[in-house]
Amino acid sequence: MMQHLTLISLLIAILGLAFTVTGIKRLLQRHFLKAAGLEFTGLIFLLLASSAFLLASNLHTYQRLVYEQPIAEISFQQLSRRQYRASINALDSSFHKTVELNGDEWQLDAQVLTWQGVATLLGLDANYRLHRISGRFVDIDEERAQPRSVYSLVRPLAYIEDDNFDLWQFANENQSWLDWVDAVYGSAVFLPMTDGARYNIAISRTGLIARPANDEAKKAVSRWIGL
Repeated sequence: MMQHLTLISLLIAILGLAFTVTGIKRLLQRHFLKAAGLEFTGLIFLLLASSAFLLASNLHTYQRLVYEQPIAEISFQQLSRRQYRASINALDSSFHKTVELNGDEWQLDAQVLTWQGVATLLGLDANYRLHRISGRFVDIDEERAQPRSVYSLVRPLAYIEDDNFDLWQFANENQSWLDWVDAVYGSAVFLPMTDGARYNIAISRTGLIARPANDEAKKAVSRWIGL
């Protein structure tokens, strides 16, 4: 889909430039009314091209979601009491990030886009991206009092200087008229942190799934749920 949107934005931009150049020629020929109409049409096409390119660029940060699939691995190294170094390795790309988390548990958040109406007729799959990782304290009072540790996992695009535009947030805030894209929900999963623990992360259309990947993680989850 990203390639299609990029191609569409390029074609629209070419049309916009064609109208603009033709408008300049009419202006030089002193056909002012025709020139104004052509320039206005060219401007509309160029604005549409910019919007399509922005949409394609933001969607490029998402991955296709068809069935349940493994997407990441998280491992932990204890630095001090209730402080851990977390290493996140994506399995569907080369993305890697290491952060320091405070607390007893880790939480991973993802954003999911699903398509409705005409978009489904085009064969568009659901898309997702990892959004952020954070540390959590079991005790609510400690969660309020202790320093928060939260990090973005959104990969910036090198060719977009202003990355404030977020397709998921934009669609979520404009559901009343953007009924062809559904960003109603995000997904999150949280499990305990312990030294040497490693977890496998998968995602399906129902959200994130985390599973212990070694004995340290299995023991931590057993203690966590009281077994």
